[in-house]
Amino acid sequence: MKALKKEELRALQARIHHLERPKERSAGVLGLGIEALDEALPDGGLAKAAVHEVTGSSAGGFAAMLAGKFCTAGKPVLWCVEAASKAALYGPGLAAFGVSPDRLIVVHCRTADEMLWAMEEGLREEAVGLVIGEPVKPVSLTASRRLQLAAETGGTMGLILCRGKTEGALAPSAVTTRWQVDSMPSLGTGSVQGASRLSRSNTGWCLQLRRCRGAEQENFWDVEWDDAACTLDLAANAGHRGMGSAAQSFLTSLAG
Repeated sequence: MKALKKEELRALQARIHHLERPKERSAGVLGLGIEALDEALPDGGLAKAAVHEVTGSSAGGFAAMLAGKFCTAGKPVLWCVEAASKAALYGPGLAAFGVSPDRLIVVHCRTADEMLWAMEEGLREEAVGLVIGEPVKPVSLTASRRLQLAAETGGTMGLILCRGKTEGALAPSAVTTRWQVDSMPSLGTGSVQGASRLSRSNTGWCLQLRRCRGAEQENFWDVEWDDAACTLDLAANAGHRGMGSAAQSFLTSLAG
């Protein structure tokens, strides 16, 4: 039997998924801008009609980067935060990632149930590009399934943003991809102390794809963000450009 090439397998998977979930397939994917990353994902990018999860010390920066991509494309972003959360959104830092204030809707929810309800409603709305939820506690398997179904209904991307680093086995979840994003080791001077450690001179992230539906294995990349060009690049190609003060201030505020 002839072995199928990666492109042929991807085309076959797309045809099958189109028959199973036409709304999900029509929504397409969001490219991360780095060929090595996009090629590691079964659809050649992050599925839009799906829910993803990100953890780690720089998870907030990764979420802001995705939000900026949708704002640049003219799509509004719904950011849902529990009242018990200690994290605060930093306007200038969000702007450094391309997030436009007139396209950002922030919802402060009193409880976890309210946040999940707001996320579901947002995911079912086709006009919304991205729905971000910041739960104080992990989202259950049942709740993640409901979010995934809502994303497929509306053709909208969802992101569960979990602060801090996740060690060991991952809890069961229906999300499509699970990422861990941590700051790279210090390349220079002082650091900020807190729940997580971020270097003021740090220029990038250690990006780990811990789980992906349809992917063969975990993947790791060292990447750097250029806030002037609003682009992501592999650290080896970026030449260790310094991260802009606005973006770094945003990540620092999230670390505390």
